[in-house]
Amino acid sequence: MERKVGISDLNYAKHLDSTAMVAILHEARLQMLGDLGFTEGNIYGLGLVVTDFAIEYRAESFANDTLIIDVSVGEFTRYGCDIGFTVNNAALDQIVCKAKVGVVFMDFDKHQLADVPAAFKTRIEMPQVRVA
Repeated sequence: MERKVGISDLNYAKHLDSTAMVAILHEARLQMLGDLGFTEGNIYGLGLVVTDFAIEYRAESFANDTLIIDVSVGEFTRYGCDIGFTVNNAALDQIVCKAKVGVVFMDFDKHQLADVPAAFKTRIEMPQVRVA
């Protein structure tokens, strides 16, 4: 995914705000799922719930910088997986941040955790499933 940093993404120090980065990474996750034909609310009838979110900032980013966001999925457990992100500043070829979101699968109708759908795991493990 590619995204330009907008004026509304900046904080008082005039660089990319941490809360804006959370929103950018959320959008990247939604786009990755959409590219696979899913939504957060429907992956083989199950939904995703975020359990943890960590961002390691490495460089500043400013208005009009173009960010390249690479998304990967791995570290499967019985109920979930990790979604990883590497955000690069395209002009500087510099890593802005690395992030990880832990998610679990839920059956929203039953209000309970669900096993990772085998078909989802198989689809993710295909070599071409990597969104940039």
